Amino acid sequence: MPVRRSLSWGASPRLTSMSVVSRRRTAAAVAVAVCLGLDVLGVAVAVGRDPQNASTPSASSASPVGTAPTPAPVAASFAAATDVAFRTGTTGTVRATGAVDSAESVPTAEPSAGPVSPPKVVQKGDGRFRVLTVPAGSVRQTPSSGRVVRYTVETEGGLGVEPTAYARTVVADLTDPRGWQNRDRVKFVNLSPAQVRGGQRPDLRIMLTSPDTTDRLCAPLQTRGRVSCHNGGRVVLNAKRWLLGADAYGTDVAAYREYLVNHEVGHGIGHGHVQCGGKGRPAPVMMQQTYGLDGCTPWPWPAAKG
Repeated sequence: MPVRRSLSWGASPRLTSMSVVSRRRTAAAVAVAVCLGLDVLGVAVAVGRDPQNASTPSASSASPVGTAPTPAPVAASFAAATDVAFRTGTTGTVRATGAVDSAESVPTAEPSAGPVSPPKVVQKGDGRFRVLTVPAGSVRQTPSSGRVVRYTVETEGGLGVEPTAYARTVVADLTDPRGWQNRDRVKFVNLSPAQVRGGQRPDLRIMLTSPDTTDRLCAPLQTRGRVSCHNGGRVVLNAKRWLLGADAYGTDVAAYREYLVNHEVGHGIGHGHVQCGGKGRPAPVMMQQTYGLDGCTPWPWPAAKG
């Protein structure tokens, strides 16, 4: 009798072939997984070396250290001339410190304050103004005679500027012996909050304003939030310039504030812009020192230096 072979004793040729194919497919899958793993690892290592690889320009295309970006061109409509009188109905004459024409350029960077962070400039205040009381002891000189110019010292709300210190600076500048009182024989008389509430009106409102409010009060002159102006009895002092100063005065912001007050009040009592009188000479206070000195040296007072 012939012996029958059971399938359980061994695999058929067909099953053996299928098993081989399965093992080969498994091995291939493992190999693919290993390759993918190595690729991911390679990408991770590359990103770790240069986390900004996708956005960082190459060394050849990067700007050299210390080179400022090219400033955008100033719009031709910024101002037609540096000392043009603009009329706004009944509001009077507008004059701006540093009004820019096509021959000048707007400063593209604020003056460096060294390692100390510059003070924060509030771009837009609340639009409300408060008449300040003159701090005791801030008046330096009171002339016995002269053309009376009544003024208020005001500040916009929300600027973050200490109002008493601001008022003291303004009054001290106006009554300094080197100021307009001696130069033009005027007599500055401050109006208190109570006097204003009682109906008295100033000839000049000396106002510290945010850049946005400066633009509104100085219109139609386009101050672009950078410079100050006199407009129809309003001496508009831009808080950006008050806090940061200008390159011409370097880090001496206090001296620049003296210049800013005297320059804009000078417009308020009838003075226009003048030019540098010669290389190495003190700059006239009615020169646009905010934009440069043209060979002169900075000087914030109406009186001649020395």
